[in-house]
Amino acid sequence: MPHRSHGMQGEPLDEAVLQVLEEDQLVAAKENAHLGRREFSPALNATLWGLRIYVLLMLVLVAMQVIQAVRG
Repeated sequence: MPHRSHGMQGEPLDEAVLQVLEEDQLVAAKENAHLGRREFSPALNATLWGLRIYVLLMLVLVAMQVIQAVRG
């Protein structure tokens, strides 16, 4: 029988636990169990996009260096 989690860190809740919770506790447990996309601040979004662009530029530069080394 596979191990079932108890709703820790967004994992599914056991059926037995769901049956004994009161309505407000059940709503709170389900809200805590759902993890969606996190909202980031504009500064953090800008930083992440900057890192993405940097990685793409570095990939292009490395590819150019490899092509140049292969050609001679």
